[in-house]
Amino acid sequence: MGGTILLLRHASAGGRLATPSRDAARKLDGVARRQAGRLPEHLAAYSIERVVSSPLVRCVDTVTPLARALGIEVEIREELEPQATKRAVLQLLRGLPPSALVCTHREVFETLFDGELECEKSALWIAESRGSRVTPVAYLPAPATRRRRRRSVLASR
Repeated sequence: MGGTILLLRHASAGGRLATPSRDAARKLDGVARRQAGRLPEHLAAYSIERVVSSPLVRCVDTVTPLARALGIEVEIREELEPQATKRAVLQLLRGLPPSALVCTHREVFETLFDGELECEKSALWIAESRGSRVTPVAYLPAPATRRRRRRSVLASR
C-alpha cells in the first residue's frame, strides 16, 4: 500500500522498570490518562479507520479511548514492540491503509528514523509511506491537558 500514516508515541507511564515483564505492564500515569482521553478530539481532523498498537499496556491504554470513540477494535501487533527490527516495522507499515494510526515506542521511532527524529510522549508524526521508505512530514504535539481547578469558596464571594 502506501500513503500517509499516523505514528503515535505512547503516553507517559513513569520510569522504566527493572525486569522486562514488569516494564511491559507499566500503566499510564494521570497526565497520560488525560492525554489519552483527549485523543479523539485532538485527532478529529483525521479519518482513522484502523488503530494498530504495540501489545505493551502503555500503548494499548493510550489508544483505547480513541478506538472506543471510533467504534473500532485496537489491533495488537508485536512488530511495534520496543525491540522490533526496522524491517519488521516497515513491512507492517507498508501493509496498512492511509487511514491507520499506529501506537508504538521511542525505540521504534529511533529504529525507523535512524535516531534522527524525536517524538515526545503522546505526540505523533504524520509520515508518508512509499515503497521501503517512511518519511516524516509533519509533527503534531501531544494533546494539551489542563487540570480542573477547584473554585475557592472565598474567591466566589
